Amino acid sequence: MAVRRVVCVTAICIVVGLFMLAGGCQLAPSVSSHKLIASQALIDFSGLKGPELMPQIRTLISPPQKWEVLAAKNTPLYFHQQWRSPSTHTGVGVLCAHLPLPLSVQTVAWLAKQQYARQSRDGAVLNEWTDETGRSWFEAENEKYHVTGYIIVDGMTAWFVYFGYRVKYPPELGEISLAARSARTAMPIMDGGPTTRPAAQQ
Repeated sequence: MAVRRVVCVTAICIVVGLFMLAGGCQLAPSVSSHKLIASQALIDFSGLKGPELMPQIRTLISPPQKWEVLAAKNTPLYFHQQWRSPSTHTGVGVLCAHLPLPLSVQTVAWLAKQQYARQSRDGAVLNEWTDETGRSWFEAENEKYHVTGYIIVDGMTAWFVYFGYRVKYPPELGEISLAARSARTAMPIMDGGPTTRPAAQQ
């Protein structure tokens, strides 16, 4: 519950920050769907479910087996789905947000970094990098949580895919590895795929 709460607060801060921004336009997807598909061949799918299409977050993802699916957060601005490990210390999730205007992935990543660092007095971004598919990653931590995630932007839609754990407990390396692999399976549906926008649908 606590992992979900803090990660959700972080995600909400990101969305609020996006709606306050007025620049940094980008119309093309920040990554290539072909590269994302090719990267799937390198993932170890042991311990993961088969790919599941989740229309609300416009994502195809393989969640960890036997992990709890937490209640989704659905608003007119975004849809947020998370899975929690049996220990409750580790989580993986996807937030899909509808942007008020096209933004570059660099702008979205900068906002995410700034908002996480300001979330608590000790919040800090530990690392940033771009992988071979073009996904922009960052790793951040405060006194309670360690979160690693990446951002993909396609026109008026942004995805924040992440996994995290509570630092007060000894790291559950098996759970963290499983969460990391699950996050890497996420395939946002871009270019007008057959899914709904992340706004409230029900």
